[in-house]
Amino acid sequence: MVKFEKAKRKYKNMWIAFSTKKELPTGEIYGDVICHDRDRKKLHKKMQEKKIKFAYIAFTGRLIKPGYEVMF
Repeated sequence: MVKFEKAKRKYKNMWIAFSTKKELPTGEIYGDVICHDRDRKKLHKKMQEKKIKFAYIAFTGRLIKPGYEVMF
């Protein structure tokens, strides 16, 4: 079991599928990295192969390229 923040640092600039096992009142989340990949589509393919239906999926890098902005 690993802290989610530590998993984000270990797999920087990658998509990760994370299985949450424990959440503390402080907001810290612990669990396991199920799989990871630089390509989101490949990550989903790996999840399908492993028959994983439920996972927290996150990108651990920047979503917006430098010099661009997002407006909601």
